[in-house]
Amino acid sequence: MNFTLTLSSFSIFLNEQFVAKGTYEKQADFARLVNKFGEVDAIKIRAREDREKKRAAHTEALEAAVAGEVKIDIGEAIVHDRPVDGVEWWDKPFLKDGKTYADVPLDDRVLEDDKVGALWERVLNTDKITKYVEHPYLDDPPMEAPPPPPPAVKLTKKEQKKLRHQRRVAREQEKQEMIRQGVLEPPKPKVKISNMMRVLTEEAVLDPTVIEKKVKEEMEERQQAHDDRNLSRKLTPAERREKKIRKLLRDNTSEAGEVFTHVYRVENMRNVKNKFKIDVNAQENHLTGIGIITDTFTIVIVEGTNKGLKRYEKLMMRRMDWKLTNEDYTDEEIERAENNKCTLVWKGSGPQRKMKRFHFETLRTEAAARKYLETDFNCANYFDAAQSAVSVDDDEDEDKGEENGGGDAMEIS
Repeated sequence: MNFTLTLSSFSIFLNEQFVAKGTYEKQADFARLVNKFGEVDAIKIRAREDREKKRAAHTEALEAAVAGEVKIDIGEAIVHDRPVDGVEWWDKPFLKDGKTYADVPLDDRVLEDDKVGALWERVLNTDKITKYVEHPYLDDPPMEAPPPPPPAVKLTKKEQKKLRHQRRVAREQEKQEMIRQGVLEPPKPKVKISNMMRVLTEEAVLDPTVIEKKVKEEMEERQQAHDDRNLSRKLTPAERREKKIRKLLRDNTSEAGEVFTHVYRVENMRNVKNKFKIDVNAQENHLTGIGIITDTFTIVIVEGTNKGLKRYEKLMMRRMDWKLTNEDYTDEEIERAENNKCTLVWKGSGPQRKMKRFHFETLRTEAAARKYLETDFNCANYFDAAQSAVSVDDDEDEDKGEENGGGDAMEIS
């Protein structure tokens, strides 16, 4: 087979571009990084590797040049020598002015006690030296938060009862096993007057008076031990108060962070006893809110847990006597108090509380009350709901109109 190489074909052969060694290996490595870390992180990793390779090559070149193995032009090395001080900056506060390391004896010379003390006083600032050691604060390294634990499984009442029974059986079996092994002493038989003759047959027959006395003493000891255990578990008044508050604030419906709100409308808040009960019960149930008294009606806004609001609703709608009067009431106020009532106009929930505590405010006009709620608490919709609720006087006017044929009430002479 003959091969003919012309000038033109040789020139084409010379102009061909050959792939550099390791090109495809780099591309494959980069593809693997992209698949594992993503394109953005892969680019950062590749750039960091290139920088490390360049730095390593530069370091090797410098070491070779210093050793005289390679003669390369690395430029003029400019090194600024730091002047050597007689003392480092961290030791200056402990040395007196003008003193250096040369003034401090660093060798193993043995001096007398008085000479050593005098030497340290001349060189060191002893008031700067204390017995305390500064320990730096150990901060956790930045890292991602651990994944949340799996939610607890909610068991039914039947399952909880079964689980408690299984735990009691396992605990009793373990106790019996330890008694059989001799680790624990077997408990004394619980003899009572009713089973004394059956348990202690021979002894009871020989001397029943002594046995009966002994059985009664054992019964009293068991009862006393029972009372002592109950007394040790009994809560102190402070613990009982804390438990009561915890049970009041612990609400399954409020665990998600919701805050429940009730809005009441009271036609007349002239009676001071009712006003006091509203304020005190809101504080006892750990409710926040406000009561705004106007010339036409009173709006009471309370917010808190669902359990506390249920108790407060019973107070407002069932327990409270809204027809109470004071001694200084006029005839018109007494007539208005007889028609007084409380209306629950709105229920709802929100992400957080709007008010910090419960208190009363007195504003004469409805417009001023609405503006106050809108400006300070951003809850003018509560006042609109209370204002649009039907009052007692409106119901009576409608009843009178129906009795007179649906028209206005007329006076017949």
